[in-house]
Amino acid sequence: MRLAAAVLAMLAISGPMVSSAAAGSGLQQLESFLDSARSVTASFHQEVLDGSGEVIESSTGRLQLQRPDRFRWDYDDPYERVVMADGERLWLYEADLSQVTIRRLDAGLGETPAALLTGDRRMLERFEVLASWSGEATQWVRLRPRAGDSDFESVAIGFSAGKPTQIEFQDRLGQQTRVRLRDVRLNPSLELSAFRFTVPPGVDVIREDEL
Repeated sequence: MRLAAAVLAMLAISGPMVSSAAAGSGLQQLESFLDSARSVTASFHQEVLDGSGEVIESSTGRLQLQRPDRFRWDYDDPYERVVMADGERLWLYEADLSQVTIRRLDAGLGETPAALLTGDRRMLERFEVLASWSGEATQWVRLRPRAGDSDFESVAIGFSAGKPTQIEFQDRLGQQTRVRLRDVRLNPSLELSAFRFTVPPGVDVIREDEL
C-alpha cells in the first residue's frame, strides 16, 4: 500500500467554481480547522484510481487524529493494515505480509495531506493555494506542495458543517485517491495509548529510521 494512499485523490471535482466574492470559503474552513481541531475521529471509505479512472483498490476503516503529529488509520477491509504516527515515527503494518515498516516521522510525511491535517497553521506555508470553491453543500480548497520533490501533485479537502468530510489527491505517478469521511467527531478525548503500536509476534520489522 502506498503511504500517500493512507493519508490522506481525484482533482476533477464536480460543482461550480464560486465567484471571487465568495472565494476563500474553503480556505477559511481549513484555517479554522487547523486553529481549533485538536483531535478527530471518523470512519472512512478510500478508493485508489489508476490513470484511466478505474478503481484499483477500495478499503474501509477508522481514523484517529491528534495534534501535534499523531494519527492512526486502521484498515479493516479488504486487508488489515495500520498507518500510524506516534509523534516521532511513522509505522506501516501490513498483516497480509506479516511486516512492519518504521520510518522517522519527518522523513515519512514531508508535505503530504497527513502532515497538513496533523500540523498547525504554519503547515500552510508549505503549500500553494490553487483554488477555493463550493459545490453540493461542501466547501473545497485545493493546494499544491511547494516542495518540488513531493510525492503528490495537489490535494483537495472538502468541508461540510465545519468538518472535513472528503480528501482527494493525485500523486505524481498519475494515481488518484479519494477518501470519504463519515461520523466525523471534532475534539473527542483520545488517550495517547491509541498512538502506540505493539508489533505482533512473528512479524518482520523493517527499520528505515535507522538506515
